[in-house]
Amino acid sequence: MASVTMMRVGASSSTFAGKGLACRSSPVSSAPVRPAVVTVEAKRVCQLTGKKRNKANVVTFSNKHNRKWQEPNLQHKKIFWEAGKRWVKLRICTKAIKSIERIGLDAMAAEAGIDLWKLPFEDARPERLAYLAENKGKVPVASNPRAIKNQAKIAGSSKKPRYPVYEEGGRIVWIKPGMEELIFGSSSAAAAAAAVPEQPAELKITVQE
Repeated sequence: MASVTMMRVGASSSTFAGKGLACRSSPVSSAPVRPAVVTVEAKRVCQLTGKKRNKANVVTFSNKHNRKWQEPNLQHKKIFWEAGKRWVKLRICTKAIKSIERIGLDAMAAEAGIDLWKLPFEDARPERLAYLAENKGKVPVASNPRAIKNQAKIAGSSKKPRYPVYEEGGRIVWIKPGMEELIFGSSSAAAAAAAVPEQPAELKITVQE
């Protein structure tokens, strides 16, 4: 009897009997998802001695011990390597700076397993410094085997060959004669135009070990 009463109440209260329901999905906004920025800090370890941070305690007046880290005093240094005639860049502690004067850079690098030829460096060879002083502001260009070698054809052509120059940020840009003001501005356009070679010079770079 109770079930019949529930069916009657359900039948009388329902207003969707015999009707179809349709649901329309709302448009989902496809906003661009920005990737999370992950900052990675380099490990504070001396490259030559392997010295790293030490675990210590801060002892208060009431003899309470609070844990802390003692970081090594690391410095970015350029050290002259006599065998390679270059300044190598290292991140070493102040204790290693004193040890280099006593032991030597080659011995400490061999003990640490570091190849000094693979480190960032600044060349200090006299021939290299003389080359940079002579060709200041010029971009080294390798020889092009496909370049036109007929000088009469080059002189009769209306197209002017492009040449590389350095921008203010150090980037190399290939421009045509007459574009100096667009790249450098009116102040240094005359100096850049004076440096335009009549023919693209071929600079051969040789590596001496």
